[in-house]
Amino acid sequence: MINRISPEEEALLFELQKNENVSKMKDYPHHGTITVFDHSLNVVMTSLKIADRLSLNKEQKKNIIIGGMLHDFFLYNWHDGRVRKDGIHCWLHPKVALSNAKTYFDLNVSQQNIIRSHMFPATLLHPPMCKEAWIVSIADKICALKEYFK
Repeated sequence: MINRISPEEEALLFELQKNENVSKMKDYPHHGTITVFDHSLNVVMTSLKIADRLSLNKEQKKNIIIGGMLHDFFLYNWHDGRVRKDGIHCWLHPKVALSNAKTYFDLNVSQQNIIRSHMFPATLLHPPMCKEAWIVSIADKICALKEYFK
């Protein structure tokens, strides 16, 4: 799955994946038969393709890798009935993901905005405020559609 990314980007992605809390995302289903972990990885890779086309710099790509991998870092199974499936998860999980991410990682403002705003426009009060957040938000929707209809 990892292709055409720099060794530095690959190392950062690998370091995130090694984190035991990030690995827990493998335990939760997300879209169809895909896990939250695999969805997040798909979002990162799709986002990096967009970033390359827009000639984003290394720091912006780093923000995409971190924010993209942690955008759904909510660490619960929203399919199990404990969380209502009527849309509540849609609005709540970016805030939960950001809170979890801030607990385990030192995030800059762009990375926080990526996580908090990725469900825009469903989260109208938290719009993307940087290019990286717009890219991850768009990539998230592209990947979710592909995963649902796979």
